[in-house]
Amino acid sequence: MLRRVFGRSKFVKKMNTLMEVYSCSHNAEMTYRELLRLEPLIRRQGEAYLYELNRAALLYDMKRFKEAADVLLEIPPFNPEFDAKCAQMKTKVMEAM
Repeated sequence: MLRRVFGRSKFVKKMNTLMEVYSCSHNAEMTYRELLRLEPLIRRQGEAYLYELNRAALLYDMKRFKEAADVLLEIPPFNPEFDAKCAQMKTKVMEAM
């Protein structure tokens, strides 16, 4: 119970750290490789969707728009806030194509 109160999953902690490092380094290729290594830590459905959204965002930053669009199309509706983030990302990818 204390873990639920004080901590998140290992996946979320590591992914947040990775994305913070990316915000400073802007090295999308290295960050993408590291993100792929986090996939085995996914335990929940929401984590899987967040993983896919971040993967699509990194593909977009690497200018691999077709792959990013394919990843975004695979993400099903989850909740309104998350769906809004997906819609913003879809708009960016479609404008870039």
